[in-house]
Amino acid sequence: MMYQPIRKLFLYLAVLVTVSFSATASDDPFPTPDILKDRVEFWKKIYAKYSLNDGVIHDRDYMSIVYSEILNDGSVATIRKEKERIIALINDMNATDESKWNDEQKSIAEKFRKMTTVDELKTATERVRYQQGQADRFREGLIRSGMYLDTIRSILKEYGVPERLAYLPHVESSFNTAAYSKVGAAGLWQFMRGTGKLFGMKITYAIDERRDPIIATRGAARYLSGAYNELKAWPIAITSYNHGVNGMKRAVNATGSRDLAYIIQNYQSRSFRFASSNFYSCFLAASEIAMDYKSYFPNVTLHPRLEFNDITLTHHIRPDVLSKYLGLTTRQLIELNPAIRAATFQQHTKLAAGLTIHIPATLTSSNALALMASIPDSLKSKVPDKPKYYKVNKGDNLIAIASRLGVSVQELASENNLSSRNKIVVGQLLRVPVSKPAETVASVVVPQQPKAKESGAVTKGKDTLVVAVENADALLEMAKNELESKLPQEEKETVVAMNDKKKEKKEKKPDAGFVRTEPEDLPVDKVDTPPVLTEIVADSLKDIALVAAAEEITDKTTRPQAQVNFDVSVYNLDLTMSPVGNSAEIVVSVDETIGHYAEWLGVATWKIRKLNNMGRGSDIRLNKKLQLPIEQKDVVDKFIETRLQYHMAIEEDFYSQYKVADVKSRIVKKGETLWDICNQSDNENALPLWLFKKYNKHLDLNALRPGTTIWIPLIAEKGPNDVGNGDAVYPDVYNPFVKPSGTGTPSIRVVP
Repeated sequence: MMYQPIRKLFLYLAVLVTVSFSATASDDPFPTPDILKDRVEFWKKIYAKYSLNDGVIHDRDYMSIVYSEILNDGSVATIRKEKERIIALINDMNATDESKWNDEQKSIAEKFRKMTTVDELKTATERVRYQQGQADRFREGLIRSGMYLDTIRSILKEYGVPERLAYLPHVESSFNTAAYSKVGAAGLWQFMRGTGKLFGMKITYAIDERRDPIIATRGAARYLSGAYNELKAWPIAITSYNHGVNGMKRAVNATGSRDLAYIIQNYQSRSFRFASSNFYSCFLAASEIAMDYKSYFPNVTLHPRLEFNDITLTHHIRPDVLSKYLGLTTRQLIELNPAIRAATFQQHTKLAAGLTIHIPATLTSSNALALMASIPDSLKSKVPDKPKYYKVNKGDNLIAIASRLGVSVQELASENNLSSRNKIVVGQLLRVPVSKPAETVASVVVPQQPKAKESGAVTKGKDTLVVAVENADALLEMAKNELESKLPQEEKETVVAMNDKKKEKKEKKPDAGFVRTEPEDLPVDKVDTPPVLTEIVADSLKDIALVAAAEEITDKTTRPQAQVNFDVSVYNLDLTMSPVGNSAEIVVSVDETIGHYAEWLGVATWKIRKLNNMGRGSDIRLNKKLQLPIEQKDVVDKFIETRLQYHMAIEEDFYSQYKVADVKSRIVKKGETLWDICNQSDNENALPLWLFKKYNKHLDLNALRPGTTIWIPLIAEKGPNDVGNGDAVYPDVYNPFVKPSGTGTPSIRVVP
């Protein structure tokens, strides 16, 4: 059965319709209501006065009430100690007569009288909050913004969006294309994966166009234009960038007002908290500074506008090969192409044919194509490399693994960034080095190129950013689930697949008689003991080359160790085919939705729901079995690969910017849900579900009970001193594919 779309899903539907309308702006599309003026001034000081080593202790709701400053020491211990001191002062004020207050307490009382009444002191301890300064980060963002602002303004104008919104990336990312949030938002405009795909961005293990400033800006312009068209007021539309269009529609409906100031004062919601209620004020503060940056940062000079030309790859080519034949450094290729993920460079993965590559403006596209034509056939191909992975087993060491994979220890360690500081562990997934062509990449002489015309940054045409309608329902569901993961259960909306009944009649049903050809059995000889050391191992690897993989302690009372390695056992990615071959069974893993499965299989979401007797309002549950329709012979291997790389990419992106600074244990409270645990007190303390699972592998997350001991990883941003980071067809290379159990009665229900 097919389901009709509903207007409540505007956030997703808006991008699938024409957005050529123009926003009708008032004389002042960005007003500053009186109750927000103190907030704006607060954020201007955070952005322009206090550095990352500084901060203030303040009242969460009355932000002009600043209790104290912390300068040049933003350590956790110092912040905690000062917050405790302030809370003790307030408690003493509530317990004693005003005549006994000291000077600091009298000063606090006076601040409350100016903003509200001293009665608010009764609940003030619940609102004591620390805000870190951002001045040095904002300064760097100003410098970077010069590369993109002109192009961003041009794109916003194209979509009828006020040009002042070009400064919104100051709030989102400090104009850093590599910016990545704890919960998975990426790039200048901080799109989540599903929402980015919904807005036409290609996101794979090799490419992430959320990081491309031009493509992402077009997506942001379309979003903002559509949000304004739906919400009719720019302050609310801007706030929706943090809280979602549906979230702001709930706020408008609950309060009966489109006045953001009124909504902030009167709207009660567990999801509309500090970050959402302050987002518009942050934008006003950041844009005011940026429009007059010399008054705040007099010594800042903006970077010149970024200019480049484009070429399209005709073959699959390694990035190091491409850069050398184009006469570029790897650094140049990286800086001009932020959409290419770091793993692609680290693993020497071939860039896909058809991919658009940005090259320096001094190199014309025609000359670049001529240089590419000179690349030998041995260094390029018409088909991509097929990645392989090895799951570390008990008793393994690098010598044994490298031997059975036919690679050197050095190659294996280099491919996986292994050193004496990070030993392998059981369950860890290692990438198998790709065989490199025998021919080495020679230095290439690049002819002198004529200087490109000063025509500004190259941007793609308006028609190139089009959502693939055949994947629309899958993308809608992915994006919707991403947003709803931020919401408590009572605010979630019914999931509705976006399909058309007329289209259903034309869908070709799976061939019930199709039987998938199983791969031939390959030799399964296993090496149980380390082979004789036949290669010279670098000194830096000797400490770990013969060390057996460490086994994880699963005792729930033992503090889990911090591990940045990808542990495939966290996810349970096995897939079992039915004997008939037209369906398969998996177990739902973290951060997966029906939309993901539909996209990876190339089928409509309704087919998965039908196969599992699911209604349109039903959700899949973590760790529960799910049946998938298999309609093409080659889709299973691709599904397994894409699913694995999806989880790997999320972890790699997270660990590129964050670390687990500590792990704390606590008890699950009565009435507490998994959402409550992962959204502690505010969005700034959000914990990715996969990370929580990684540190609580011994627990069934569907069966958390009051009194259960759980481990909470404490996330911190990386600093300059932090280091970056046999049940298969071939038992030595990880493959979660499981063969059918037999030819008898199918274990999986098949829909004819």
